[in-house]
Amino acid sequence: MPENSVKSFPDWENLYRNEKVQTMPWYNEILDTDLEQELEKRKIRTGKILDLGTGPATQAIQLSTRGLNVTGSDLSSAAIQRAKKVYANSDVVFLVDNILNSKFGNNEFDYIFDRGCFHVLPVNKRSTYVEKINRILRKDGLLFLKCFSIKEEREEGPYKFSETDIEIIFDRNFSIESIKETVYQGTLNPLPRALFVVMKKH
Repeated sequence: MPENSVKSFPDWENLYRNEKVQTMPWYNEILDTDLEQELEKRKIRTGKILDLGTGPATQAIQLSTRGLNVTGSDLSSAAIQRAKKVYANSDVVFLVDNILNSKFGNNEFDYIFDRGCFHVLPVNKRSTYVEKINRILRKDGLLFLKCFSIKEEREEGPYKFSETDIEIIFDRNFSIESIKETVYQGTLNPLPRALFVVMKKH
């Protein structure tokens, strides 16, 4: 893979305790447009979806307005505490959970949306991630994944992936239905180059 060097990332707990979410590079008030288009195309309006690494929780909230049964998880308890406070009147269930050691039950979700978790995981944890996603997603369930693309020129930031990388990492457990070159919506200018991947569990 093009990126095997070890990257360092913020302490997520301190970040969500001390920084305003509106200043974070991944903050996006509206629903990710690639996900929205995919939901519309597939006419997905019901079902149980996990917003993995929910962070500012904006995506979870937007998904709930579409009628989906939404759970937002994050390994940062500060992020979850904030989400519960800010969105106290929402129907979203917010939980502290680390996907690498997830407490979610087997076959718990119809859909999983990840726009920030996978691409910050250490290289040696990617297989664990796939294993856990496979366990908690129902048969024929869909994983919607947004990650940085190798076409992104910034040196800093998450790990970057090619279409081939994604196929190699996920091929054993998932059928890749589509991979789209796109951008990662947030506060950076210009918006980073990204991949939007739709995968179905075998």
